[in-house]
Amino acid sequence: MKYKRIFRIFGTALILSLLMAVIPAIPVLAAKTINLNPLQGKVGDRISVIGSGFTRSTESAIRYVNLYFSSDPPQTGTYYINNQITHYTLLHEGTEIDEGDGATSDTGEFGYTFTVPSTIGTSTVTPGTNYYVYVSLEYTAPPTQTDWILIRTYAQFTVIPGATLDPLSPASGPANTDVTISGANFAVSSPILFKYDETAIAPKSGDMSTRSSGIFISTITIPSSTPGAHTISITVGTSTVTATFTVTAAATIDTLLPTSGPAGTEVTISGTNFPVSTPIIFKYDTTTISPKTGDAATRTSGVFISTLTIPQSTAGPHAIYVTAGSSTANVTFNVTTPTPSPTPTPTPAPAPTPAPAPAPAPSTTPLSISQTTGAVGQPLMVGGTGFSPNANISVKYDDKEIATGKAGANGTFMSNIFPVPTGKHGDHTITASDGPHTSKITFTVESVPPKVPQPEKPEMGVKAKTPITFTWASVTDNSSPVSYYLQVASASDFSASSIILDKTALSKSEYILTEAEELKLAGQESSLFWRIKAVDAALNESDWTGAGQFSIAQPFKFTGWLLYATIGVGVVLIFLFGFWMGRRTAFYY
Repeated sequence: MKYKRIFRIFGTALILSLLMAVIPAIPVLAAKTINLNPLQGKVGDRISVIGSGFTRSTESAIRYVNLYFSSDPPQTGTYYINNQITHYTLLHEGTEIDEGDGATSDTGEFGYTFTVPSTIGTSTVTPGTNYYVYVSLEYTAPPTQTDWILIRTYAQFTVIPGATLDPLSPASGPANTDVTISGANFAVSSPILFKYDETAIAPKSGDMSTRSSGIFISTITIPSSTPGAHTISITVGTSTVTATFTVTAAATIDTLLPTSGPAGTEVTISGTNFPVSTPIIFKYDTTTISPKTGDAATRTSGVFISTLTIPQSTAGPHAIYVTAGSSTANVTFNVTTPTPSPTPTPTPAPAPTPAPAPAPAPSTTPLSISQTTGAVGQPLMVGGTGFSPNANISVKYDDKEIATGKAGANGTFMSNIFPVPTGKHGDHTITASDGPHTSKITFTVESVPPKVPQPEKPEMGVKAKTPITFTWASVTDNSSPVSYYLQVASASDFSASSIILDKTALSKSEYILTEAEELKLAGQESSLFWRIKAVDAALNESDWTGAGQFSIAQPFKFTGWLLYATIGVGVVLIFLFGFWMGRRTAFYY
């Protein structure tokens, strides 16, 4: 008994000694944490995530974590993505944990930079709200079902209001228009960089830097530029916000009929590209005059047609000014001197009545149009002089009547507004006629091709599954509408013999194959190629896109060794069944 007690004492001492030697060598497990820099930001800002205390990767086992951005607050205890955390956006899948070194065997780190998302699912990220960045359990590829959804740690992030621009005032107009720009939530007391497209411009007036509240109000002048949409960008520090300004063609006087005559003459005047639905001020030299008839304000298309009476004035040229909003255009009217009355002469004896003269051939009269070149769908007006008083006028575009008008008592007429019809780019003849009088003028449809559409699906190299759908980005063009051509071929050069599918005049930026077309493509075991191009209403064609490569997911085929093996198994089974039936028959007999 004595020896047993001694052995117990020595054994206990030995165990305690070993524990004392081992315990100091066991490292303290570091807590798994992540740090965000910064802790708050706007939608679109770049945020850094640094994680530490995670199980490090090794040469034989690379470990990963997933990062999530969520509006759901953290839970107590164990919680999972798609269970307790249901409103989230996956920031990154498979963020690799560093291997570290021998001294930090279990304090693996990782780093990642994400962009603050604008939405979480169908919900918009709201400034002034707290959100959370969650990190999953470490895992090796491929992860188990629960590895990547079990939450390990998190950090809170606050979304603050982003820089915003108020609507431009005005948002459209011709070059040299003064535009007021204002914004809020920018960095305070910081210089502002204004850009028109890619060119830096200085404001005409207002703030050059943001105010202490982060707002600004400035006025810029639109530089000379082509009609259409242009981008105005405002940059303060790291924040850039853009707005679109649409440059319209310069306001012009299209028609003045007639262009000369004595004081008291009634003239028809028309113009285009003025601000829409805006009161018009007419001036004769420096005197404001009111229209006798017609438009006192521009129409919703920015055009007007009015009749003015030339006031008493000296002989010679005089300016007629038309102003609507910030747009002014002018034209010259030439006042002629009155013709002296002839001295009366004795009335001669009546001459014999001559034989009736043949009907005169139709005469040609002056004709004008609001624009001589333009796009399909653009509004046009036609006017002319020298027509029969009060006559009905027919206006034809090539050989199709598209508008009518009625001449006034002085033989002057102005047609109603009509859109340029769909047709091939190039020259087209516009004819106005009242029967005895006919006049023609040429209108040229623009010949600028539309942009090349950008292909979307199927992506390069994918194996497409039914229903096979082709999609591409829509194209806009001055001559609308735009249609699309789609080709699918077995060769990337799209030679005539390789084209399998050729679709034309597609009105949408998507095409879904019919069942028959899918079967036709499914018969091709090698790679297929597709391309598209855009065609506008003036029949201008863009270039083809590059060849997109894809293949068709082939249906299961019961061929080869599998077919022969199945036949062999069937034969064996039939033999065994026949042998079994034979044995049973023999038994009964």
